[in-house]
Amino acid sequence: MMKAVFKIVVVLMVLFSTARAQQLPLYSQYMMNRFLINPAVAGTEDHFMVATNNRYQWAGITDAPRTHILSVHGPHSTKPVGFGGAIFSDVTGPTSRTGAYFTYAYHFNITDKSKLSLGLSGGLLQFKVDGTQITLKEAGDFAITNAVQSALIPDFGFGAYYYTDKSYVGISVPQFIQNKIEFFNTSTQSLSRLTSHYFINAGHRFQVSQDIEVEPSVLLKWAYPTIPQIDFGAKVIYQEFLWAGVAFRTQDAFSFMLGYKTKNDKLLFGYSYDQPLTNISKYSFGTHEIMVSARFTSIRSKARYSKVTTKADVAESEFSKEDHSIVNVELQRSKRIAALVQKDKDMRAKVRNLRTQAEALGLNPGDAKFEDAKEYLQGIEDIKNIYLEKQHLENQH
Repeated sequence: MMKAVFKIVVVLMVLFSTARAQQLPLYSQYMMNRFLINPAVAGTEDHFMVATNNRYQWAGITDAPRTHILSVHGPHSTKPVGFGGAIFSDVTGPTSRTGAYFTYAYHFNITDKSKLSLGLSGGLLQFKVDGTQITLKEAGDFAITNAVQSALIPDFGFGAYYYTDKSYVGISVPQFIQNKIEFFNTSTQSLSRLTSHYFINAGHRFQVSQDIEVEPSVLLKWAYPTIPQIDFGAKVIYQEFLWAGVAFRTQDAFSFMLGYKTKNDKLLFGYSYDQPLTNISKYSFGTHEIMVSARFTSIRSKARYSKVTTKADVAESEFSKEDHSIVNVELQRSKRIAALVQKDKDMRAKVRNLRTQAEALGLNPGDAKFEDAKEYLQGIEDIKNIYLEKQHLENQH
């Protein structure tokens, strides 16, 4: 029996020591769901987002990696904090990694337009090895071929995330405690353990024209003792609801991405295809990744105004009249900015609709032959005026 246990330990050491360099799955669509690689992203938006990412790696190869994750994250209604969590399954041949984790993030104001978020994550992982799927060189040892072994391990990670409306820089370290993976209660010292991973990513969105934005990004991944891997990517966004992108992952693959977001901002669909650049391309048809997410109604913006109102009520007893007046002015300024944001969104939708109508007739929307040309041109002018007024109000803060 001890001989059989020793063989199993050796097999597990090989499986996990070779995988120790990179135990976490890759994601090609991390740009669309940065929460997957950094817990500090929780609460950076004014709404909750639920997303599922499904990655089918190396299509055409038996027992190739399959990764599925369901995540959710969003803000507190009145406090500068965020919450999130995920459940996941990562299966490769006879080995699997499943679990769940929860996250908490706190956001600090750095300037009027930038914030820093610090996040923590914690959860449980279950590593499993199905011996019935393993063929040994020496047949006849049923101790491993008929066994399914598993280990339950606590796991923790942390991250930091600096962000503005257009830019972000993040660093995260999953599995930083490096807990041991123990499958058997024996005196043999296990060499298998969780390995800390280091992720650094950054991106910026550039406004190229009224309808088009370009967002380049970079992601550096490293786990001892491997060579760091870098993803260079960029996506082109059309009218905030349609995008296409490409990425290059060193030592691995090229990625091609497509995505669509419904115009009410409620649903988002993304697809990516990875073309391997290594020798595995001789046997694989590439990697497919599908993402579907849903966004819920903003809860933070509404609460932000109600919170200011509450402070104004308290001011009657604790603040001077001058302080009370300042709070009211700030409240009115905030309300006006929110109204301008909504007006800008409605006006852009109207202009896009008029442009579509004109193009259907084979006309330029500003052409005098188009019966709604004046309305179209006035809409363009209104959008410019809204932008100028919004910038003026934001600079007063």
